[in-house]
Amino acid sequence: MHEVSLTKKMWYYFVAHIAYHFTRCFPKDGRCGARIFVMFVALLFLLPQFIVLIHPTTSRYCVQPILNMLVVSICMTFVMLAFTFLFTMMEPVPWKLKIGFHFFGFFSLIIGLVQFGITVDSNCSETIPELYLLSLSFGIFSLVSAIFLLLLIPFWFVNFFWPGSVLSLKERRGICYEPVKSFSCVWHV
Repeated sequence: MHEVSLTKKMWYYFVAHIAYHFTRCFPKDGRCGARIFVMFVALLFLLPQFIVLIHPTTSRYCVQPILNMLVVSICMTFVMLAFTFLFTMMEPVPWKLKIGFHFFGFFSLIIGLVQFGITVDSNCSETIPELYLLSLSFGIFSLVSAIFLLLLIPFWFVNFFWPGSVLSLKERRGICYEPVKSFSCVWHV
């Protein structure tokens, strides 16, 4: 039951990344509705965290600082919202912002490992069940995020050592050209 939380915080990186690609699927002059939808969905990630934060059982005692990690999670969600907003609004996105975003992703992984250690070491599922279930649900979402990134890593390495071999839209070739030729906004290397 605890294994799910291994990459708990990678979902911050995943949500902003998907928001970037989702808005690029629409023509430039028709992205307003997509931007509003993406920001609304991203704001929904704050709702369960605040509900759990104000719930009376959350203030019960637990040996590990799980409540502190919830506060860190809320702060990270606000940073994720900022990146989501910037990625959906800016065209083109400056490379410095992209580099900062990847540092944010690495920091998200570190926070996830700390959260994993705290979750494994705690016996708080009976005392603070809402907080524990929130942590577990975010852990499942993080597992999906980590699998997504792990699936892309081999393509990134191949493209690094053999540029254009994965996808080259200009030359109309690459192992991923056929699957994405009509829907290129979902892929980037």
